[in-house]
Amino acid sequence: MVFDPLRIKGVELRNRLVFAPVVTNFGLRNEGALNYYTERARGGVGLIIVHGTPVDLFLKANWARDLIPLVTAVHEEGAKLVLQLWHGNELNGQAVAPSSREGYRQITREEIRTVIDKFATAAGNCREVGFEGVEIHGAHGYFIHQFFSPLTNHRTDEYGGNAENRMLLGMELVVAMRKAVGERFLLLYRHSATDGLPGGSTIEESAHFAKALENHWLDVIDVSAGMGHNDELSIPPASAPEGTHAELAAKIRTRVTIPVIAVGKVQTRAGAEKILREGKADLVALGRQLLADPYWPMKVQKGREDEVILCNYCNSCTEEMRAGRPIACPQNPRLGREAKTDRRKSSNFIE
Repeated sequence: MVFDPLRIKGVELRNRLVFAPVVTNFGLRNEGALNYYTERARGGVGLIIVHGTPVDLFLKANWARDLIPLVTAVHEEGAKLVLQLWHGNELNGQAVAPSSREGYRQITREEIRTVIDKFATAAGNCREVGFEGVEIHGAHGYFIHQFFSPLTNHRTDEYGGNAENRMLLGMELVVAMRKAVGERFLLLYRHSATDGLPGGSTIEESAHFAKALENHWLDVIDVSAGMGHNDELSIPPASAPEGTHAELAAKIRTRVTIPVIAVGKVQTRAGAEKILREGKADLVALGRQLLADPYWPMKVQKGREDEVILCNYCNSCTEEMRAGRPIACPQNPRLGREAKTDRRKSSNFIE
């Protein structure tokens, strides 16, 4: 099943493999980023999700148009491309949050509407430059996820309190973005299915949320977990089992009919195949493994899995990312230095 195609509306994915949105610190509108994403497309993955990028950057159509070469290059290699839109805890130069806490004031209803409008405008500009879709980053303790989690949302208005109210921002985002982009453009939502902390959100609430998002015209739900990049749910350690979050994806998949993405330390064909065959998800995302070897899909499909350069989950990439430096990988010294002219010299490349 790993290499079965999947059609989502009018978008045909050549297989069930997704390159997860790994933060790189490479920038985006430059040749290095273009070559980095193009190499993952050339390696055979079906869908690439470009890492979380501030939604404010896409409010200007000119900024988005600079990504046309990247979109074109990825498409030429046969992959489809989605951009993950991210919003932090800053608005108009002020620190805001769903609820007041030290260093942050509570965002107002009017300001929430401003955030929603930003996502709608950004999605429209991404559509205009050729992306197949956008993904809302509603996971890992960031601003959008903070509305869903009872750990960070203590509001007393319609955006806070019970689970129904904490779901409201997510639903309003999807509705506004759908109106901006029309029916054919894909809308994805990355969601932490559980906070993993006492008093946090539960998988039952997340399954209910996923169904509500589907009812409000979402196309794909991307299931992760955790409250931030410093916890083991967000970035599973080497000791974690393969397919760490697959069971969470499975519980959500029982409640929705739209495609579900499972993620979490997937490394082998057998691991990805097991997730799909057991009906836990429709798509499987690989992150760190495709940093170590972008040609994993091509090698596996050709029956050459013994040639795969395996990620050893040392997390050097995430340590560099957290430090604000470009990510690096001991298993793949070419990471971030990919170039069209030398790809055939790479030990990873195969015909």
